[in-house]
Formats: sequence, structure tokens, C-alpha cells
Amino acid sequence: MAFSANMNTSYELREYEQLLGDLITKTKDEMNKPKGGAASLKKDIGQNCHKGLFVEEHQVQKPEGQGQRISIGELCQSYRHEVVQQQIDPEAVERILFGPDGLVRKAGGGRSPYLMEDIEVAFIKDGFKKIGPVISSGRNRLLALQIMLYAAGADYDDIKDIKIRVSEIHVRDKEELQRRIISANTGSRSFSRAEIRERMGSSGGVQLITRQTIEATIAGATNEKTFKAALGAWIKDAAIQSSLNYMTPAQYSDAGNSLWNQLCKVNRPESKTFYSWIKSDTGRFVQIARAAEAALPASVEAIKLSKQSGALAPKLAKQLAPVVAGQCGLQA
Repeated sequence: MAFSANMNTSYELREYEQLLGDLITKTKDEMNKPKGGAASLKKDIGQNCHKGLFVEEHQVQKPEGQGQRISIGELCQSYRHEVVQQQIDPEAVERILFGPDGLVRKAGGGRSPYLMEDIEVAFIKDGFKKIGPVISSGRNRLLALQIMLYAAGADYDDIKDIKIRVSEIHVRDKEELQRRIISANTGSRSFSRAEIRERMGSSGGVQLITRQTIEATIAGATNEKTFKAALGAWIKDAAIQSSLNYMTPAQYSDAGNSLWNQLCKVNRPESKTFYSWIKSDTGRFVQIARAAEAALPASVEAIKLSKQSGALAPKLAKQLAPVVAGQCGLQA
């Protein structure tokens, strides 16, 4: 199961010790055995990483000149260029270390000497500016490598200085970047409709990371799908921060999308479409989002008690709509 990455937070392993603590312990235990492949790996890391030989010793060989070298620390800071909340999958991290090509121990015995796939980083080329890096594929690999190095005895500051080889791509804009992230990762995990919607919505100029970033950037929204995604991301963040665990984060996001559709269907304020009315004054979006946030706990309790069958997200949107409409001078 994938979990949302810590918001506005580096990808340094120390930020994910609670999520990955059991796996860190498992890796340390394996590498502290007196004999075996993991024990040899620990010795190799101690000897080679100080010599700057991580790529040569721990990544699959490629023709000379392919790939760029970048420090783990710089990759950890790539979150600064992201505009939507990312996902970390502990099971995927574990497979990198202990799966069929496990770096510490393979599922069938022995271990794989090399990381088989390089981390991919993207840069947005905006005229003469180069914005990035953003990890387009490989956040789980980045965390797995840090666990391997940490379990071998490297401290966090040493790990940040180690350079690894990455595959670099260039994209034209944020929309192309989000499409690349979806394409590059579909082989390793599935994307929910909510996550795809938020990724593509984030290409419309809004940072869909937290309610605070949405409010600060919503004026830059360039299309209706961005407003829809933003309302879903707002409700999802409010639910997570309020520990409303009755539904999944994706279902809360879907509820926000459904709420937008319901309000859009029945409202033409000032003889405008609902979207154009919101676009002309994005403060209205914030008012609607805050009204939905305030109504969220009671609405969740109502659908808990409801005996009606059906998907939870539309049921939640149906509960929220009249409350939001009443507070914002709209029809439900």
C-alpha cells in the first residue's frame, strides 16, 4: 500500500524512519550477520563509498557517458520542485532490498550486486531556464539505497554526499512532467483516479500539496480540471489532518471532485457558468473549500450511520453539497 510522502519534506531517510523502521531493522540485522552476501556488502560499502565508487560497484554497467551523476542529498531536496503530493510504497522499497533482484538478499538466496534501474530525474526546460530536478521515477529506489547505506554504517551526512548515476530527461512543462511520472511508474504500481486527476490538475498552475499551498496558488489555476483537482486535494488533506480514517485519501479526493460536479450542474451565479464564476474571483473557491472542510466531520458521521448502499465518495459529496451551498449562497 502506497502512503503519501511527508508534505514539504526532504526524501532523506531520517524523515521516514517511522514508516520504514521495521525495514531498516531487518536490513541492519541481515548485514550484521557474521557471514554471507549481506555481510560482504557491508564491507564493500565501507571501502568503496568513501572512494566515490558507488556507481561502479553498485549500479548496473552502462556505456561510458550514459547518465548523469548527482548526490543523494540533491535528490532528497528535489521535493522543492514538486507541485503535487507524492507516494511512497514500503512494499516496493522492501522488494528493492529483498525481492527477486534484492540488493541485500534475493528472494531465492544470494543477492543482486547491482541496482538494475537508475533513478530517473526530470528537468522542465523553460526557455533558457532549467527547473529541477524532479524525480520522475525512483523515490522508492532512493529510500532503499539510503537504507542499504545506513544499515552498513554510513551516517546521514555521509549518505547525502554519495553520488549515484541517474537517467535525465527534459520535459516542456508541468503537464508533460506529470504524464511522464504516470507513464514511468505504471509498471511498478497502479495510480488511482484521484492521484491521476491531482497530477494532471497540478499542471494547471496550482500546488496541490496542502490546503495552505492550494490557497496560496489557486489564483494561478488555468482550467476547470485544476479547480476540481484542487477541491479534491483540499478535502483529502483536511480529512488526513483530522484523522478521518473512515474513507481512503483517494475516496476523499473523489468526493471533492463529485462535490464540484454537483455544484456545477445546478448553479449559474450572475448568469455565468459555475467555473467562470469561480475563475473570476478565486476567493470564492477558498470559501467553498473551507465550508466543505468545516462540514466534513459531521458529513462523515452521517454516511457512517446511513444504510444506503453505494460508493462512499458520491454519498459524502451529497452530504456536503447542501451545507456548502447554504454557506456560500448557492443551490444544492
